[in-house]
Amino acid sequence: MTKVKDVTLSIKEEKLRNFILEDSMFKVILKIGLPMAFFQGMNNILRVLDSFMAASIDASAASMVSFFGQMNLIIAGLGLGLAVGGTLKISQMYGRGDYETVKKQVSTLYFFGVTLCIIFALIILPLATPILRMLNTPEIFIQLGRTYFLIEFFSTMFALLNGIYIALERVQGNTKRILRINMIAMVLRLSFTAFSVYVLQAGITFIAISNLISQLLIFSFGVYNLNGKSNVFKISLKSVRFTKSLLLPMISISIPIMIERSAFHVGKTVMNSMVISFGPLFVGAAGISNLICAVAVGQQMGFQDASISVKAQNLGAKKFERVVEAFKAIMLINCIQATIFFIPMFLFARFTTHLFALEDPIFHEILYTVHRLDVWSVLVLGAYAAVTSLLLGLGYTKLTLILNFCRIFLFRIPVLWFLMNFTNMGGEAVGFVFMFSNVAVTFLSLIMSIFVLKKFCKTHNIRFWNTILTRKSNKILV
Repeated sequence: MTKVKDVTLSIKEEKLRNFILEDSMFKVILKIGLPMAFFQGMNNILRVLDSFMAASIDASAASMVSFFGQMNLIIAGLGLGLAVGGTLKISQMYGRGDYETVKKQVSTLYFFGVTLCIIFALIILPLATPILRMLNTPEIFIQLGRTYFLIEFFSTMFALLNGIYIALERVQGNTKRILRINMIAMVLRLSFTAFSVYVLQAGITFIAISNLISQLLIFSFGVYNLNGKSNVFKISLKSVRFTKSLLLPMISISIPIMIERSAFHVGKTVMNSMVISFGPLFVGAAGISNLICAVAVGQQMGFQDASISVKAQNLGAKKFERVVEAFKAIMLINCIQATIFFIPMFLFARFTTHLFALEDPIFHEILYTVHRLDVWSVLVLGAYAAVTSLLLGLGYTKLTLILNFCRIFLFRIPVLWFLMNFTNMGGEAVGFVFMFSNVAVTFLSLIMSIFVLKKFCKTHNIRFWNTILTRKSNKILV
């Protein structure tokens, strides 16, 4: 065991930490990333099934789930940004072996998340209807879906705290535990939703209730695990330090990520308000198409999330070449994944969209029109996820903000506005802007990664091209 003052690192924790800092990087990324990739993939499959079951109620229900989902994801994005940014600093201290600071950072980060949830509740609950109207929500959606929106809001609050918990487990390499807990919650949620929709023939409100139950279950596991006696990441009020020296570094690095994650969903909400001019069914089609693609992209994001803490820990331990090796490993893994997923999704696009349209031929044609172009995003976003994992792992959170800003507010919304006003593409423009924005931002991110890697290698006296093109330290292809 490793002990610093009153903080003890268990044998298991020390073994995982040494594995991340010393073993073959390709092996590390696979072992830490595979459970997270599966977790993200299953989460997105669950969201797809939610939309599928909502569509079985009627097409407008699917559109409401998609529309309100983006609004709650704006808040969830703030929590995810806080989790990623805060754990970057925690990962660096953990890699450096400063466990006393880690203990204070963990508790401070978690209770800061609780404070955010209270603030959001005080704002959203009394002002729900005015906020929905301000966001150009169709009046029929407000009348039929306001209860759904509020229940989903409570789910989002617990999801915010769960995101912090999951990020903390990820730092320690406990990705298998994350997978087990979420699989239990997933099965519970899916069973309750299916029973409500197909047996009770209930509306979308019960879909929101099932999500709330699953988030409460994960929250319970999180509180239990983060209070274990042997856990170096144990949370306690005594360790909370809302001081400038401790909290400010975590907040300052988190703010660009929080803005980035939330702005992405703000952009999608703006997109929805534009797309609705083609008809309410186009909103549902855009959301369902994104969810279908997210099944593949979620795998890539899983490896991205896992590799961020791997890079940050090696950076904290001053193992700089391993940071570059981690980037090479995830780029290779994600590009292989992208190709494997894209081929069947492209070939069977019409069949897949037919499943979601059920017996509504009009909705099916709309969905297929959007999805047959959107599916090309799957082929490129793996490389984009690899680059953003590099930027986040190195702490370049402002650059990820710039990339996502360009993706939504340069390559997507203005392009859609132009196509709507100066071409006769019609609803096909929706699928085109998804494809165009994702290809364009991936190309931009790859250019950015070259400059970042060159600067990083120069700063730490690493031969750039030799490190990029050779395979000496991580045995990727051995």
